[in-house]
Amino acid sequence: MVTSPGPDVTSAENLADRIRTSAIEDIRLYGILGLRVTRVAKRANCSVTQIYRHFDDRDGLLADVLARIFRDISTRNIESSITALSAMTSITIPNLVSILPMPSNITTREEALLRSQILAMATVNRTLRDALSDIAKSIWPRWVEACELVESRLAPSESFDRRVVFVVLLNSNLFYNSLLDEHGITDDEYRAFMIDAFRMKPSAS
Repeated sequence: MVTSPGPDVTSAENLADRIRTSAIEDIRLYGILGLRVTRVAKRANCSVTQIYRHFDDRDGLLADVLARIFRDISTRNIESSITALSAMTSITIPNLVSILPMPSNITTREEALLRSQILAMATVNRTLRDALSDIAKSIWPRWVEACELVESRLAPSESFDRRVVFVVLLNSNLFYNSLLDEHGITDDEYRAFMIDAFRMKPSAS
């Protein structure tokens, strides 16, 4: 008996990757809200029906692609931080602040804007929200590891409050600062604030 060949998994995966690449390009050109499935299909050389077969609908495509973008940004940030900290034998707070992204950095602002848009989209896209939650939880131990690395190599005269990492850094949005133009905080002001913040004395419990 001759059996019919099963579905070409490799071909299906290649198509899904082409669709993702096309969607990311559409987002780059037109923004998240401007994504059009017809353009994505044309660029990926497939039909809209094929996109929906892989991702169910437009929201499914967005959830998949935006989660991947969010994971890439989040992973890159923590890994670059750990790499920089690992190169320091004795860490002072000014050393630590020197590796933080500054408000004037255009790439930092654009990344912050994209993260904000993704988080906003997650409020109306449950699949995306669940994916972002999984990503945040998976990366959280790396931030704890970064804090432990700082504490293990902290210069004797320094103090370090890890709450600043979890309360200030991971919940701040430097893109908002760019909206304030001349009223926004400068890099020097930001550095001074972060140095003071990291040296906060923990409140008595």
